Amino acid sequence: MDSAWDRLLELVDHLAADATAAGDPGVERAFAALTAEAIEARDIDIELHTADVARWLTGLVAAYHVIRATHVDVDADADLADLRRIITRWLHPARPR
Repeated sequence: MDSAWDRLLELVDHLAADATAAGDPGVERAFAALTAEAIEARDIDIELHTADVARWLTGLVAAYHVIRATHVDVDADADLADLRRIITRWLHPARPR
């Protein structure tokens, strides 16, 4: 079975591919459920708050669609890869250097 982290990124991919799905009111709840599960598994930084992460993820997906609409010259796959990298670096627990 996929981890909550894997399902969270799959949801990001799904919402990035379908702008109409990104506006669904259940998106934030779905992100919240996956975030809570991933925090419990320690795949997401435990200092983050579930509702805040869900709200920001929802906003990042909405911003992705604005960026795609205004920067059509940039490769969509590259933009999605950047979005996933930003999310990953933001949510993963800090690593000691």
